[in-house]
Amino acid sequence: MPRRQRRNSFGYVIATGTATHPAFSIRWYEGSQRRRRSGFRTKTEAVEALARVRTMLGDGTLPERRRASVSFDKVAREWLDLHSKPNLRSHDDNEERYSKHVKPFFGDVPLAAVTAARVLELRAKLQARTRTVGKGKDAETRHMAARTINLTMALVRSILRFAVSNGHIPASPTDRIGRGKLMLAVDKSKLAPPIGTAEDVGRVLEEIRKIGEETHRPVLHGLFATLAYTGLRRGEACGLRWSDVDLQRHLITVRRSYEGRTKSGKDRLVPIPAELVPILQQHRLADPWKGELVFPNEEGGICYSKNSKPGKFLELALKRCDLPRIRIHDLRHVFASYFVMSGGDIFTLQRILGHSTPQITSDTYAHLSPAHLAGAADRVSFPVPAAPAKVIPFEAATTTR
Repeated sequence: MPRRQRRNSFGYVIATGTATHPAFSIRWYEGSQRRRRSGFRTKTEAVEALARVRTMLGDGTLPERRRASVSFDKVAREWLDLHSKPNLRSHDDNEERYSKHVKPFFGDVPLAAVTAARVLELRAKLQARTRTVGKGKDAETRHMAARTINLTMALVRSILRFAVSNGHIPASPTDRIGRGKLMLAVDKSKLAPPIGTAEDVGRVLEEIRKIGEETHRPVLHGLFATLAYTGLRRGEACGLRWSDVDLQRHLITVRRSYEGRTKSGKDRLVPIPAELVPILQQHRLADPWKGELVFPNEEGGICYSKNSKPGKFLELALKRCDLPRIRIHDLRHVFASYFVMSGGDIFTLQRILGHSTPQITSDTYAHLSPAHLAGAADRVSFPVPAAPAKVIPFEAATTTR
């Protein structure tokens, strides 16, 4: 039976082992609550630990340390469930990014052990991570994109700030690093449009129409034409209702995304170009579901999901046109670029795309093709007066001969 030592007003040491395998534990009181810690090999270690507990209780650091002993994963789950899920449209991406990149590294690590150095170590591991794309001779090794790494670092920063607000830690390690040193530099140079010419855009849309006929998915042509002609986000197009489309006034009212509010949280009007009107009219007549959704899936439901991947049809159309592969979101870049190159102003484009400032629109989407830039340079002209004719005297001309 354990031999209890003399109890004082704070705590005591208990011998829990045997003569050949000594072990000790400590117990103490915090108000009316009794706490215990075990695993000490000698009585001296137990006494010293009890003294440290008493000191930390006296200066108030023990509750703080206890809160910091909570695992990173537990706080991350709280953040995902209590903040990300009800408030953020990017919740599914946050869940996936946390499971793939953050949890394997931090996982059950106590918050007190999450330092600035450990955060930067995670970033370094992500930078070193590679994956193989393609097979055989076409196989290519790619590193994780800087933007993906930055999104992961932003996720870690949000979780740690949540831990601060809940009193688990006094300050976030990412705040000590600072944004400039935490995030990787991303090249924001103005690139050419994802599809180089307007003729190529037309060819791609025609191929998508043919693919829709081949696969018995007529919704594809209307969906991709709308994305290219209006600059809507994919989620906004998938959440579009016919009540939001006014073909007589050539206007679309963007009120929602595929599962909630728009990214900005505000409604906006988007003009429908004349070339898109007959496409949407024909699409309306061919819609077998005759439902409220403009672009439903094969069952008449919303077509935006993890299992629905219209990007593969865009990739096939680009391959048939012998054009480089792009993402569906790049059609938003295509619209913005050709809108500006056709004479549209950046302020109107900002309102169509739903950005908060024209600077975001200009920096992110308004890319100009090299041919357009070369043609724009020809607008600059500086007329130079013609030089007066030089009169050569007859004698001088004779001498020259």
